[in-house]
Amino acid sequence: MRRKKQIGSILFYTLLIVMVLATLYPFATMISGSLKTDMEMNRYPLRLIPRTPTLENYEALFRTIPFWRQFMNSLTISLTCACLAMLINAFVAYGFTRFEFKGKKMLFTVMLGTMLIPGYVYMVPQFQMYLSMGLFGSYVPLIVAHTISAFGIFLIAQVMRQIPTELYESATIDGCSEVMIFIRIAIPLSAAGIGIQGILTFMGTWNDFMTPLIYLNEEARYTLPIGLMRMQNFYNITYGSPLAGAFLSCIPVIIILTLVGQKYFVQGLVAGAVKG
Repeated sequence: MRRKKQIGSILFYTLLIVMVLATLYPFATMISGSLKTDMEMNRYPLRLIPRTPTLENYEALFRTIPFWRQFMNSLTISLTCACLAMLINAFVAYGFTRFEFKGKKMLFTVMLGTMLIPGYVYMVPQFQMYLSMGLFGSYVPLIVAHTISAFGIFLIAQVMRQIPTELYESATIDGCSEVMIFIRIAIPLSAAGIGIQGILTFMGTWNDFMTPLIYLNEEARYTLPIGLMRMQNFYNITYGSPLAGAFLSCIPVIIILTLVGQKYFVQGLVAGAVKG
């Protein structure tokens, strides 16, 4: 029995190591490719250690596109969407978990049903709507697309349902308004779920390619994914500079996941616990 457990542990950790290496290998290839010349990239695309490391790709990146401007555009939009998504989705989830009203279950079911509708179905009506409102070329369609999320509302609602109703009743007896109850009780005890929603929204907005491609028509207003895509054309095919831009674009996501990602994703499993 002991030997079987040891063999099982060895197989498990071997599989885990293989999966980790398979996950990290593309990322390592991206970093390596950003330090290679185009000739070396074409001849040895999978070699991880460049023979002649160079920073010319990063210099070409900054010369070709307004990288830092587009970087800040993406960062501003992503942070705005994350903050608004946490606030609005938490507020809607609080309404579903705190109050009882006619048609509540049907409304919640219909809201969840919207998750089954592919985004491409309403892409054309949305475009016509924003175009008629004069919002084409602005950041409003990008922000609205990621701010309100049925999945985010569902996620936060599941966390808020764990909050004892006695806390709400005690706060009401003490004279707290619903806004104060939401701020002082619902948000702190649902911080893990709200944090997860904020991180997922930031990542989704930061990596979004289709929405900015449809609504943005000025290079100065492009987000980073669009700017990196514009570096490639039929007459100029290069690999090093886009890989350098892709590596730099990963840094904010890595920082956020390193600083707060583990905290919220782990604590999300016990979210809603009440301290005595």
